[in-house]
Amino acid sequence: MLKLVLRRLPSALLTMIALPVVAGEYFRSSTGRAYGITLATKLRILAQMIRNNVRIQSGSNFISHLLMAGRIMNVPPETAGVLVECGCFKGGSTANLSLVAAACGRKLHAFDSFAGLPSPEGDDVGHVILADLEVRTYEEGGYAGTLDEVRENIRRYGALDVCEFHVGYFEQTMPEFEEPVIFAYVDVDLTKSEETCLRELWPLLAEGSALFTDEAHHLEIAGLFYDRQWWQQELGTSPPGLVGAGNGIGLFLHEGGFRSGLGYTVKMPPAERLSHRPG
Repeated sequence: MLKLVLRRLPSALLTMIALPVVAGEYFRSSTGRAYGITLATKLRILAQMIRNNVRIQSGSNFISHLLMAGRIMNVPPETAGVLVECGCFKGGSTANLSLVAAACGRKLHAFDSFAGLPSPEGDDVGHVILADLEVRTYEEGGYAGTLDEVRENIRRYGALDVCEFHVGYFEQTMPEFEEPVIFAYVDVDLTKSEETCLRELWPLLAEGSALFTDEAHHLEIAGLFYDRQWWQQELGTSPPGLVGAGNGIGLFLHEGGFRSGLGYTVKMPPAERLSHRPG
């Protein structure tokens, strides 16, 4: 155990040193100002996120949550919408996102079977992780956290009063959801589940808002964000692409460089409303 800690220590120290740069949007003075969020509030939320990452078993890291928090806090308060999380596991990311939702006066809708992954089918039995030259495999029931577990973790470490839970597999619960959305975090592991979340959430996502995925390093899921046929057939639009596709956003030090599982896309405004720069 000591050897493992010592091996990880340089990476952890480097990550903390780089935190003001990596999470620069979160720490920017203008971020959250419209919600009355001060630097003191941001530092308090940061401390709570670090604590939660230690106390709640999680499939993601507080640094990823900080990046998402920066995006959420920069959505104008007058833009109507809620936060959505797909895939809670034990509630680590849910607790952290609930703190951000509470600071912004918004609701967080959490979707999960609360019984683990469905049975993987076809290519979902194994996903290619190119950077590691390996195939990540999945089994039915993986990453399970009961509703009682998740609710208790959020009660103790988050803001339970802003949370609403949708229990069941995504294809059962998401078609009924019709709230406008200003942020989505999709950590669902399986391509089929990712497709369901995109199909149901994309029409609800506000223009200019971000959708994050924690599977940006999965070849099959990263490719979905560039699949012209799927996006035209399912949503009648062009694929949005994915920042971090293939290696994830460079958050954590690994052999060969910085990478992570986190990536995001943005529901872009029409081209005529974007700034243009000569090539």
